[in-house]
Amino acid sequence: MAMLVAVVMALAGSPDPEYVALRDALVRDASESQLKSWETGEDWEKRITAMDVRAWQYDQGVASVAWTVEPQHTRQALLRFMDPRLEVPAAAGPLLARLTWGREDADVRVALVDALTRTGGEWAPVLGTMFGDEDDTTTREVMVQAARRATTTDAISLLKLGFGDKAAPVRAAAAETCPWVDAKGALDGLVLLAMADTDPEVRAEAVRAAGWMRIEASWDPIVKLLADPDARVRLQAVKALQRLDPADTAGLPEVGALRQDVDTKVQRAATEASAQ
Repeated sequence: MAMLVAVVMALAGSPDPEYVALRDALVRDASESQLKSWETGEDWEKRITAMDVRAWQYDQGVASVAWTVEPQHTRQALLRFMDPRLEVPAAAGPLLARLTWGREDADVRVALVDALTRTGGEWAPVLGTMFGDEDDTTTREVMVQAARRATTTDAISLLKLGFGDKAAPVRAAAAETCPWVDAKGALDGLVLLAMADTDPEVRAEAVRAAGWMRIEASWDPIVKLLADPDARVRLQAVKALQRLDPADTAGLPEVGALRQDVDTKVQRAATEASAQ
Protein backbone atom coordinates (compact mmCIF):
# COMPACT_ATOMS: atom_id res chain seq x y z
CA MET A 1 0.00 0.00 0.00
CA ALA A 2 2.75 2.47 0.93
CA MET A 3 4.54 1.86 -2.37
CA LEU A 4 1.33 2.47 -4.31
CA VAL A 5 0.79 5.75 -2.48
CA ALA A 6 4.37 6.85 -3.08
CA VAL A 7 4.16 6.12 -6.81
CA VAL A 8 0.91 8.05 -7.20
CA MET A 9 2.31 10.95 -5.20
CA ALA A 10 5.40 11.11 -7.39
CA LEU A 11 3.15 11.56 -10.41
CA ALA A 12 1.17 14.32 -8.73
CA GLY A 13 3.98 16.88 -8.66
CA SER A 14 5.72 17.97 -5.50
CA PRO A 15 3.59 17.45 -2.39
CA ASP A 16 5.22 17.84 1.00
CA PRO A 17 7.41 14.73 1.41
CA GLU A 18 7.07 14.74 5.19
CA TYR A 19 3.31 14.56 4.87
CA VAL A 20 3.57 11.78 2.29
CA ALA A 21 5.79 9.74 4.65
CA LEU A 22 3.41 10.25 7.55
CA ARG A 23 0.34 9.43 5.51
CA ASP A 24 1.96 6.31 4.04
CA ALA A 25 2.79 5.05 7.52
CA LEU A 26 -0.73 5.72 8.76
CA VAL A 27 -2.31 3.98 5.78
CA ARG A 28 -0.27 0.92 6.73
CA ASP A 29 -0.20 1.02 10.51
CA ALA A 30 -2.80 3.36 12.02
CA SER A 31 -5.29 1.84 14.44
CA GLU A 32 -9.00 2.52 14.25
CA SER A 33 -8.93 4.34 17.57
CA GLN A 34 -6.13 6.64 16.42
CA LEU A 35 -7.94 7.62 13.23
CA LYS A 36 -11.19 8.22 15.10
CA SER A 37 -9.46 10.45 17.64
CA TRP A 38 -7.87 12.47 14.83
CA GLU A 39 -11.17 12.74 12.95
CA THR A 40 -13.01 14.11 15.97
CA GLY A 41 -10.26 16.23 17.50
CA GLU A 42 -9.75 19.99 17.26
CA ASP A 43 -6.49 19.78 15.29
CA TRP A 44 -7.64 20.40 11.71
CA GLU A 45 -4.43 19.05 10.18
CA LYS A 46 -4.89 15.73 11.97
CA ARG A 47 -8.52 15.65 10.90
CA ILE A 48 -7.61 16.13 7.25
CA THR A 49 -4.87 13.54 7.51
CA ALA A 50 -7.29 10.98 8.94
CA MET A 51 -9.81 11.73 6.17
CA ASP A 52 -7.11 11.26 3.54
CA VAL A 53 -5.90 8.03 5.13
CA ARG A 54 -9.44 6.65 5.18
CA ALA A 55 -9.78 7.31 1.47
CA TRP A 56 -6.54 5.51 0.67
CA GLN A 57 -7.57 2.58 2.83
CA TYR A 58 -11.08 2.13 1.49
CA ASP A 59 -11.30 3.92 -1.87
CA GLN A 60 -7.87 4.06 -3.48
CA GLY A 61 -9.30 4.93 -6.87
CA VAL A 62 -10.92 8.11 -5.63
CA ALA A 63 -7.89 9.04 -3.54
CA SER A 64 -5.60 8.55 -6.54
CA VAL A 65 -7.77 10.72 -8.77
CA ALA A 66 -8.04 13.44 -6.13
CA TRP A 67 -4.28 13.68 -5.77
CA THR A 68 -3.28 13.36 -9.43
CA VAL A 69 -5.99 14.75 -11.71
CA GLU A 70 -5.25 18.17 -13.19
CA PRO A 71 -7.76 21.03 -13.47
CA GLN A 72 -8.95 22.24 -16.86
CA HIS A 73 -9.76 25.70 -18.15
CA THR A 74 -13.44 26.54 -18.46
CA ARG A 75 -14.93 28.76 -21.13
CA GLN A 76 -14.51 31.62 -18.67
CA ALA A 77 -10.75 30.85 -18.53
CA LEU A 78 -11.03 29.58 -14.94
CA LEU A 79 -9.20 26.49 -13.73
CA ARG A 80 -11.65 23.91 -12.42
CA PHE A 81 -11.63 20.18 -11.67
CA MET A 82 -14.22 18.62 -13.95
CA ASP A 83 -13.70 14.90 -13.31
CA PRO A 84 -17.02 13.48 -12.04
CA ARG A 85 -15.13 10.87 -10.03
CA LEU A 86 -14.39 13.64 -7.51
CA GLU A 87 -18.07 14.20 -6.82
CA VAL A 88 -18.25 11.66 -4.00
CA PRO A 89 -17.81 12.10 -0.23
CA ALA A 90 -14.61 10.02 -0.17
CA ALA A 91 -12.86 12.66 -2.29
CA ALA A 92 -13.17 15.36 0.38
CA GLY A 93 -10.25 14.11 2.49
CA PRO A 94 -7.71 13.76 -0.33
CA LEU A 95 -8.74 17.11 -1.81
CA LEU A 96 -8.35 18.82 1.56
CA ALA A 97 -4.97 17.16 2.01
CA ARG A 98 -3.85 18.24 -1.46
CA LEU A 99 -5.00 21.77 -0.64
CA THR A 100 -2.96 21.71 2.57
CA TRP A 101 0.19 19.80 1.59
CA GLY A 102 0.10 19.61 -2.21
CA ARG A 103 2.19 22.78 -2.64
CA GLU A 104 0.03 23.77 -5.60
CA ASP A 105 -0.08 27.14 -7.33
CA ALA A 106 -2.74 29.58 -6.17
CA ASP A 107 -5.05 29.01 -9.14
CA VAL A 108 -5.01 25.25 -8.55
CA ARG A 109 -5.73 25.78 -4.85
CA VAL A 110 -8.77 27.84 -5.79
CA ALA A 111 -9.92 25.01 -8.05
CA LEU A 112 -9.44 22.52 -5.21
CA VAL A 113 -11.74 24.52 -2.94
CA ASP A 114 -14.33 24.65 -5.71
CA ALA A 115 -14.07 20.88 -6.20
CA LEU A 116 -14.54 20.27 -2.48
CA THR A 117 -17.98 21.85 -2.55
CA ARG A 118 -19.23 19.20 -4.97
CA THR A 119 -18.05 16.14 -3.04
CA GLY A 120 -20.90 15.96 -0.56
CA GLY A 121 -18.31 15.16 2.11
CA GLU A 122 -17.55 16.80 5.46
CA TRP A 123 -15.45 19.60 4.03
CA ALA A 124 -17.10 22.75 5.40
CA PRO A 125 -16.20 22.44 9.11
CA VAL A 126 -12.57 21.77 8.22
CA LEU A 127 -12.47 24.61 5.70
CA GLY A 128 -13.62 26.97 8.40
CA THR A 129 -10.92 25.92 10.86
CA MET A 130 -8.13 26.24 8.28
CA PHE A 131 -9.38 29.62 7.00
CA GLY A 132 -7.21 31.66 9.36
CA ASP A 133 -4.04 29.93 8.20
CA GLU A 134 -4.69 30.57 4.50
CA ASP A 135 -2.40 33.31 3.16
CA ASP A 136 -3.79 33.64 -0.37
CA THR A 137 -6.58 36.21 -0.65
CA THR A 138 -8.26 34.61 -3.66
CA THR A 139 -8.33 31.21 -1.98
CA ARG A 140 -9.96 32.72 1.12
CA GLU A 141 -12.45 34.46 -1.16
CA VAL A 142 -13.46 31.14 -2.73
CA MET A 143 -13.61 29.52 0.71
CA VAL A 144 -16.19 32.11 1.70
CA GLN A 145 -18.15 31.64 -1.52
CA ALA A 146 -18.22 27.91 -0.75
CA ALA A 147 -20.76 28.73 1.96
CA ARG A 148 -23.41 28.47 -0.77
CA ARG A 149 -23.06 24.69 -0.67
CA ALA A 150 -22.52 24.23 3.05
CA THR A 151 -25.07 23.49 5.74
CA THR A 152 -26.63 26.60 7.25
CA THR A 153 -24.55 26.37 10.42
CA ASP A 154 -21.27 25.92 8.55
CA ALA A 155 -22.23 28.59 6.03
CA ILE A 156 -22.84 31.16 8.75
CA SER A 157 -19.48 30.33 10.31
CA LEU A 158 -17.66 30.75 6.98
CA LEU A 159 -19.42 34.03 6.23
CA LYS A 160 -18.60 35.45 9.65
CA LEU A 161 -14.94 34.70 8.96
CA GLY A 162 -15.26 36.36 5.58
CA PHE A 163 -16.79 39.55 6.97
CA GLY A 164 -13.95 39.78 9.47
CA ASP A 165 -11.20 39.30 6.90
CA LYS A 166 -8.51 41.94 6.40
CA ALA A 167 -8.85 41.82 2.60
CA ALA A 168 -11.70 43.74 0.98
CA PRO A 169 -12.30 41.17 -1.80
CA VAL A 170 -12.95 38.52 0.86
CA ARG A 171 -15.37 40.77 2.74
CA ALA A 172 -17.10 41.58 -0.56
CA ALA A 173 -17.39 37.85 -1.30
CA ALA A 174 -19.03 37.32 2.09
CA ALA A 175 -21.62 40.00 1.38
CA GLU A 176 -22.23 38.69 -2.14
CA THR A 177 -22.78 35.15 -0.83
CA CYS A 178 -25.22 36.01 1.97
CA PRO A 179 -28.41 35.96 -0.15
CA TRP A 180 -27.63 32.36 -1.11
CA VAL A 181 -27.78 31.19 2.52
CA ASP A 182 -31.11 30.68 4.27
CA ALA A 183 -29.88 32.04 7.59
CA LYS A 184 -33.29 33.31 8.77
CA GLY A 185 -31.95 36.71 9.84
CA ALA A 186 -28.71 35.49 11.42
CA LEU A 187 -26.62 37.40 8.87
CA ASP A 188 -28.64 40.61 8.75
CA GLY A 189 -26.49 42.43 11.30
CA LEU A 190 -23.27 41.59 9.46
CA VAL A 191 -24.72 42.83 6.17
CA LEU A 192 -25.80 46.09 7.80
CA LEU A 193 -22.33 46.61 9.25
CA ALA A 194 -20.72 45.87 5.88
CA MET A 195 -22.76 48.68 4.33
CA ALA A 196 -20.48 51.06 6.26
CA ASP A 197 -17.26 49.36 5.13
CA THR A 198 -14.39 51.60 4.03
CA ASP A 199 -14.15 49.76 0.72
CA PRO A 200 -16.75 50.68 -1.94
CA GLU A 201 -16.89 47.17 -3.41
CA VAL A 202 -17.84 45.78 -0.01
CA ARG A 203 -20.46 48.49 0.50
CA ALA A 204 -21.94 47.83 -2.95
CA GLU A 205 -22.18 44.08 -2.36
CA ALA A 206 -23.65 44.58 1.11
CA VAL A 207 -26.32 46.94 -0.23
CA ARG A 208 -27.17 44.50 -3.00
CA ALA A 209 -27.41 41.67 -0.45
CA ALA A 210 -29.68 43.72 1.80
CA GLY A 211 -32.08 44.20 -1.09
CA TRP A 212 -32.20 40.54 -2.04
CA MET A 213 -32.52 39.49 1.61
CA ARG A 214 -35.33 42.00 2.20
CA ILE A 215 -33.69 43.38 5.34
CA GLU A 216 -36.22 45.92 6.57
CA ALA A 217 -33.74 47.68 8.83
CA SER A 218 -31.57 48.48 5.83
CA TRP A 219 -33.96 51.06 4.31
CA ASP A 220 -32.62 54.20 6.00
CA PRO A 221 -28.93 53.27 5.64
CA ILE A 222 -29.46 52.49 1.95
CA VAL A 223 -31.21 55.83 1.36
CA LYS A 224 -28.13 57.55 2.79
CA LEU A 225 -25.93 55.55 0.42
CA LEU A 226 -27.72 57.07 -2.56
CA ALA A 227 -25.21 59.87 -1.99
CA ASP A 228 -22.20 57.55 -1.79
CA PRO A 229 -19.16 58.88 -3.71
CA ASP A 230 -18.80 55.57 -5.54
CA ALA A 231 -21.17 54.95 -8.48
CA ARG A 232 -21.27 51.20 -7.81
CA VAL A 233 -22.75 51.83 -4.38
CA ARG A 234 -25.27 54.37 -5.66
CA LEU A 235 -26.39 51.95 -8.38
CA GLN A 236 -26.89 49.06 -5.97
CA ALA A 237 -28.66 51.39 -3.53
CA VAL A 238 -31.28 52.30 -6.13
CA LYS A 239 -31.81 48.66 -7.07
CA ALA A 240 -31.97 47.49 -3.44
CA LEU A 241 -34.57 50.09 -2.52
CA GLN A 242 -36.69 48.97 -5.44
CA ARG A 243 -36.62 45.42 -4.14
CA LEU A 244 -37.58 46.59 -0.66
CA ASP A 245 -40.43 48.90 -1.70
CA PRO A 246 -40.85 50.01 -5.35
CA ALA A 247 -43.61 52.53 -4.60
CA ASP A 248 -41.75 54.34 -1.82
CA THR A 249 -38.55 54.27 -3.87
CA ALA A 250 -40.28 56.04 -6.76
CA GLY A 251 -41.21 58.91 -4.46
CA LEU A 252 -37.79 59.51 -2.96
CA PRO A 253 -36.33 62.89 -4.01
CA GLU A 254 -32.85 61.40 -3.68
CA VAL A 255 -33.72 58.87 -6.37
CA GLY A 256 -35.17 61.57 -8.58
CA ALA A 257 -31.96 63.57 -8.29
CA LEU A 258 -29.94 60.59 -9.47
CA ARG A 259 -31.62 60.80 -12.87
CA GLN A 260 -28.95 63.44 -13.51
CA ASP A 261 -26.10 61.36 -12.05
CA VAL A 262 -22.70 61.53 -13.72
CA ASP A 263 -22.80 57.75 -14.14
CA THR A 264 -25.07 56.56 -16.96
CA LYS A 265 -25.94 53.27 -15.24
CA VAL A 266 -27.06 55.14 -12.14
CA GLN A 267 -29.03 57.54 -14.33
CA ARG A 268 -30.85 54.70 -16.04
CA ALA A 269 -31.61 52.86 -12.80
CA ALA A 270 -32.92 56.01 -11.12
CA THR A 271 -35.08 56.89 -14.12
CA GLU A 272 -36.61 53.41 -14.12
CA ALA A 273 -37.14 53.50 -10.35
CA SER A 274 -38.84 56.91 -10.49
CA ALA A 275 -41.28 55.65 -13.11
CA GLN A 276 -42.67 52.84 -10.92
